[in-house]
Amino acid sequence: MIDMRIGEYHITSEPRNYIVSLAKLSDDGTPKTVMTKAGEVLSERALGYYNTLPLALQAVAKDMMKRGDESVTTVEQYVQKARLADGVLAHCAWKYGLELEKQAQNI
Repeated sequence: MIDMRIGEYHITSEPRNYIVSLAKLSDDGTPKTVMTKAGEVLSERALGYYNTLPLALQAVAKDMMKRGDESVTTVEQYVQKARLADGVLAHCAWKYGLELEKQAQNI
């Protein structure tokens, strides 16, 4: 099962889907939780369900491009924002890969 965080994005997996959610974060950057009858759960909303992890990562990148405070008015600004989103995703995928390697070595 996949359970990875990319900033405020949360990617989890089920047997047939990868779920991309947008978490609400506290001031210190940790995910907010709410208490329900079933116990404490993360406060987040699903952005979509995807068949593959690359499609889920593309959805995160697309949402990163849409969201943000600054407006993009030139191609250069768009390219810069796209490169920033790509760099964030690449770094998170690298870190997650290292975690998986450590887990595999401990088995």
